[in-house]
Amino acid sequence: MSRIIVAAHASFCPGVRRAVTLLEQAAAHGGEGIYCLGEIIHNRQFNDSVRQKGVRILSEAELDALPADAHIFIRTHGVERQTYERLAAGGYACTDATCPYVRKIHEIVSSAGPDAAVVILGDETHPEVVGIRSFAGERAYICGSAAEAAEVLPARLAADAPAIAVAQTTFDVGEWKKFCEFFKNLYTNAKIFDTICKATEYRQKEAAHMSEICQAMVVVGDAKSSNTSRLAMICREHCGKVILVDQASQLEPDFFRGVSDVGITAGASTPAWIIKEANNTM
Repeated sequence: MSRIIVAAHASFCPGVRRAVTLLEQAAAHGGEGIYCLGEIIHNRQFNDSVRQKGVRILSEAELDALPADAHIFIRTHGVERQTYERLAAGGYACTDATCPYVRKIHEIVSSAGPDAAVVILGDETHPEVVGIRSFAGERAYICGSAAEAAEVLPARLAADAPAIAVAQTTFDVGEWKKFCEFFKNLYTNAKIFDTICKATEYRQKEAAHMSEICQAMVVVGDAKSSNTSRLAMICREHCGKVILVDQASQLEPDFFRGVSDVGITAGASTPAWIIKEANNTM
């Protein structure tokens, strides 16, 4: 190995950094009484570290069992509309760490109007998309790719129907562009909102470029992280040797045998110290 190139846009995006800072400040003197509604970010090591401080990570099904003095943190991905309303009605102390970009999508789809269809590009099982869907009303369509949208929407949505389109903040930029081209041509009364986070866009472009010039790519982050998995997918389109690891101990010397230039990139929820550890190990 002659050169290791570390992506300039690796590690926390602004939304994740804000959420992590809020939680760490609250737990600085002990996390007892703090409850995260879902994993505040998708990173195993970070979530383990806050658990060790006494912070509890719970599901929405466990809300009824919370003590009255519980301090609740809402994850970066946001939650469903009814959960926000439930927390407000319950009078809990609550810190909303929902990413501002995600909150903006909630506002966009909420204001679409009762007659407008809402098309959401993203992973229908991801908590961010589940939350967005809850704000979208009855006429919502979730598509995982441009091809799926082109196959499904014409049969369900008239060409002159009022509609809006948004994307999961970490959606693939290339897929989004393909979708927009199709959607604009078919639906004359549609409005398209480019809701992919700019940090995601920079990260994906950088990963594509690095994987074209490197003989191997290391993607650092939790496999449960949507944007981390997408980075690995993008790298594999350009490079034959790509590995996704969530910690340095998973790196094997054999992977780098016969390789000169190696690139390191990381998901938006990967702490900087984990990237540094992987770099030092290599």
